[in-house]
Amino acid sequence: MSCAVAKPLQAMGYLAWWMPQSWKNLPMRELDRLFFFELKVDATGTVVERHGWPEQWTELQQAAQQHQLPLDLTLTLFDSITFNQLFTSPPAVAKMLAQCIELASHAQVSGLQLDVEIYAGAQAAAVTRYREFLVQLSQQLHALSPRRSVSVFMPVQTDAALYDAASLQGMDWVVAQSYDTHYSSSTHAGPVAPLKGADVLTWESAASEALALGVAKERLVLTFPLYGYEWLVADRKLRSATQQPGQTTTFAEVDAAVLPQLRVNISQRVAQYGASHDPSTGSAYYKYTNDQGQPVEGWFEDWWSLKLKTAFVKTEKLAGMAFFVLGYD
Repeated sequence: MSCAVAKPLQAMGYLAWWMPQSWKNLPMRELDRLFFFELKVDATGTVVERHGWPEQWTELQQAAQQHQLPLDLTLTLFDSITFNQLFTSPPAVAKMLAQCIELASHAQVSGLQLDVEIYAGAQAAAVTRYREFLVQLSQQLHALSPRRSVSVFMPVQTDAALYDAASLQGMDWVVAQSYDTHYSSSTHAGPVAPLKGADVLTWESAASEALALGVAKERLVLTFPLYGYEWLVADRKLRSATQQPGQTTTFAEVDAAVLPQLRVNISQRVAQYGASHDPSTGSAYYKYTNDQGQPVEGWFEDWWSLKLKTAFVKTEKLAGMAFFVLGYD
């Protein structure tokens, strides 16, 4: 008799450049892959902002090597104008490909991730060339010795269909966006990363969208936020209308010298006001009235929602999950 042994879930995480010391407190033995976030790309195909990589991150590189933790670099591009200019220019694409190979060839780099978040305005010609670029990049990174991985962060629920089955076939990982269902400027308060329910973006819908593009289950990773949002709202009803843009909250308190603009943490709020768990979405929230008599509503993910989402990933036989941002927890 024999039995199939399920692959262990992959626990990945994003290490942000603005949290320069947070890696020292990471449970590196518990992680399977680390994404250094971020290196910015411009319209000429040049990596214009490296945030000190690699010179200022030698201790991180040594620690990752000591723990045999793969370390990937995340390249970002977030606006359609830059995207269209870059991927309609053959010289710019060639330059970006060359720079990607150079970055990936660093001895302590295990791979690259492309985080291209274009939600509207992408030109068809640019999309076609971007897909061709991904095929070329995966072929060249896989041919390096040792082999380097390549992955994409895939935004969902967009008007810009950046990916198809052919362009995703060569990806070692596809990290699907499964957070920011509600965000700072949302008109109503609500869950950040609901597992299920009527919201447009849920973990269930994000997984379905990626799988519909031909992504293999064992290569699909979903994203778990270590942050939340808190809004001043109109009344005490759940999912009340927001009165102004919300503020980002971290799960735990972070150093004020590092993030002076993020002074609200979820753990403190819950200790003071308690937390409720919403079974219809699999997310957590709190509500209270501030000193000015205004109702406040905050949504976040915690141990309870993590347990539900872990069960979902196991049941669906997906690769695992990636946590954003390490250090906020």
